[in-house]
Amino acid sequence: MLKIKGVKMYELDDEAMTFTIYYNSKKTTLQAIKEGISKLGYDADEVKADPEAYKSLDGCCKA
Repeated sequence: MLKIKGVKMYELDDEAMTFTIYYNSKKTTLQAIKEGISKLGYDADEVKADPEAYKSLDGCCKA
């Protein structure tokens, strides 16, 4: 996530299975962040996980 320009930090809540992302809206967009999450193998609201990235996740990280 930190590779996306404008993302300052993020927090992962394993129990709730959610990200909290802090970013500079002048440097990136929410859509770009959602696409970045998708490329990691996770759904991000209406942006579905990239199938190949999902396959490469460890079993414990698949929902």
